[in-house]
Amino acid sequence: MRPPFVLGASLAAGFCAGLLAHRSALLQPEASFESGSPTESLGQFGVQGTVASDSAPFPVLSASDGETFNDLSKERQIDALTRLSTKILKGGGTGDMLLLAKLVGGLSFEQASTLWEQLPKEEGTKADPTDGARSALIERLASLDPERVLQLGKTAGDPKVAQAAIVAIAHKSGADAIRALAQLPDKLQSGVAAAMRGSFSEDLSKASGSIAGMAAALKENPQLLDPKSPSEGVVRRLLGQVASQAAASDPAAAMVELRRMAAGLVQVKPGEDPKPAESAMVARIGSQMTRAMRADAPGSERVVFNSLADTEKNDTQVALEAAARLRSGGVEEAIQFAEKQGKEQFTKSAAGGVWWSLAQQDRSSAMQWIETLPQGAFRDGALNSLMQEASFRTRSWGDSAEPVRAGAELLSRSSKLDYYALLAGQSRGPGVSQSEFISGLPLPEADKLELRRRMAPIRAK
Repeated sequence: MRPPFVLGASLAAGFCAGLLAHRSALLQPEASFESGSPTESLGQFGVQGTVASDSAPFPVLSASDGETFNDLSKERQIDALTRLSTKILKGGGTGDMLLLAKLVGGLSFEQASTLWEQLPKEEGTKADPTDGARSALIERLASLDPERVLQLGKTAGDPKVAQAAIVAIAHKSGADAIRALAQLPDKLQSGVAAAMRGSFSEDLSKASGSIAGMAAALKENPQLLDPKSPSEGVVRRLLGQVASQAAASDPAAAMVELRRMAAGLVQVKPGEDPKPAESAMVARIGSQMTRAMRADAPGSERVVFNSLADTEKNDTQVALEAAARLRSGGVEEAIQFAEKQGKEQFTKSAAGGVWWSLAQQDRSSAMQWIETLPQGAFRDGALNSLMQEASFRTRSWGDSAEPVRAGAELLSRSSKLDYYALLAGQSRGPGVSQSEFISGLPLPEADKLELRRRMAPIRAK
């Protein structure tokens, strides 16, 4: 059995960058729905038709022409939603999800509330078949009356209900969402934050407002930005979304306002220099800004990225920026960007972003490209990214087997030795020596001996 493999800090950061880059590709518009068309889904649940415009009716089987989902009896509505939700749970496609949102989107507050209360619920199961429909209904309710739903969440102590309300409030005003979050009891606030971390998207229900408005709300509730607060990540994302929208139209002015906000919010001990704390806050928000802007305003995103000091950037941010440079200007521009990084680790991260993007386009060409790279930090970063991609591609995180196999795909002895030297230098888990790890590599004995020589500690003369 091969030993467990624990990703190092730089490797984990690069892996996250690859995951985000892959996610961005998955979010591109597609020409057709997956796992069956909406028409097929409609037919299975007593409704026929296609996902049409908001005003188009959904014809219903055994009903007169023009009858819509709203015209069904409550029992038939519950049956249709339950069946559709169950199908989604079992692997339904995008068309099924859009259909569920379409059907629920035409309900009034009273209709949605009644269905939400009366949907059957299976107690004691890990995945309730009606969870999808229940979530769609509560999101519909929150879009119609978020304050009322927030109160419902407070009364029931239900994080999912309160979360839907907070997201709907943020869509109208990020500052009001911060104030609403701050008013929740501690336990419920923690539950809401956990739910939002798992589902709040950069692409849907973006927070709106101004940086100044967000700063005022945080001035009233500074505890929410404390790194130890369970809500810090959610608040940072909301703030990043608002700031990214400001930067899309005037990135330079948005960065000035962001730094002004940081100066007004940081709290330091008497006599302590506030600049490092201000820079740290800018770093936390800047990362969210560039992530939110990368698809919506790539030109403005670059202005924001360039305005950040090295201490205000992170490995994932640099890797994603390198991938963006590759898409916009080709390999040479991406390499030049990587070589200009002030920190060696950033050069490695940028190289990882370039290789990952190339591999998504043509993995064979990406493997050949590695052979053209000279020794140095850039090449090491590309080899590190091969490790990450192997784990991601096979969903085998934490196991060394796939990264080891990936190294065997390299085209030259030199690249394989360099790759396995990097791999052997990573943490291999408790009780696994470097020599034992090298013994299990798919290399000739002579190469294993060379690898041990490379990895041996330097002896004093």
